[in-house]
Amino acid sequence: MKTPASPHAAAAIDGVEIQLSDFELPEGDGPLVVEGAGGLLVPLNDQDTIADLIRRLGLPVILVSNLYLGNINHTLLSCEYLKKEEIEVAGIVFNGPSNPASEEVILKMTGLQLLLKIEQEKEITHEVISKYAKILKENLSNLN
Repeated sequence: MKTPASPHAAAAIDGVEIQLSDFELPEGDGPLVVEGAGGLLVPLNDQDTIADLIRRLGLPVILVSNLYLGNINHTLLSCEYLKKEEIEVAGIVFNGPSNPASEEVILKMTGLQLLLKIEQEKEITHEVISKYAKILKENLSNLN
């Protein structure tokens, strides 16, 4: 798909059908991160959402909370949905300029493990990605 839009809308514009059965995880020995598109309830087609894809792939979720006005509600609602749907959550990543008050409330109310804080970066480079990947890998290995 080429259209920058939610998956169901981009698929319709680009003449593509998205089915859950289209998705397969690649073979490999190392860690794998699969990024969702826009949120848990974003539709992939007329009946399936990103949450359905997560369930099908059997992967734990790393919830990303962007630190903006309204993020507490958004993050808590996402956590409640994941809990209701019995989808495993490995932890949370805070993204953006630090907001200690919001971070503290979210961690306390969700009970999630903080895995990573991503600062506002001027440029996304290989070095920046490597830095955060190393921290995330260390924090995930400490959970086990």
